[in-house]
Amino acid sequence: MLGSFLGIAVSKNSMMTSYIFTFAILLAVMTNVCHFYYMRRPQKPDFWGCWGPFLLMCLATVCILTSPLKNLVVNVCMQSFRENGFDHTIETTLDLAYMPVFATKPLQAYTALAYVFMFWSTSMQVDIYGKMVASILKFKGTSKSEAGCEGGS
Repeated sequence: MLGSFLGIAVSKNSMMTSYIFTFAILLAVMTNVCHFYYMRRPQKPDFWGCWGPFLLMCLATVCILTSPLKNLVVNVCMQSFRENGFDHTIETTLDLAYMPVFATKPLQAYTALAYVFMFWSTSMQVDIYGKMVASILKFKGTSKSEAGCEGGS
């Protein structure tokens, strides 16, 4: 019942607009984060420490944009078919969009992988591991009474 109601309440134009805005906003946000990570790289001596956050964020961008791009491409092709009829370009594009690598389960895996890459990239960018180690070493260097761990009141 609810599905049929939603199908009636939402027009095809508003659905197309939502696909366009979803893709555009994700693209803008993710590329801006990539640019930020590129311009403000961690000052580490090794390649991975310096370029890792940027490269991981670029991978996350590609992974997270795959699903919205597929939705957008399929809907643009279907809209073009309704308005202009059959075209070989539409056939080729839909054949690519419906390859097994773009099925529902792989797209969900790409999205999950994108979140893993984003978390990993952000933790490298802010050097969370180094800060945690420094905090633990600082805590171990203090006595229990200084750390507020003594018993009683």
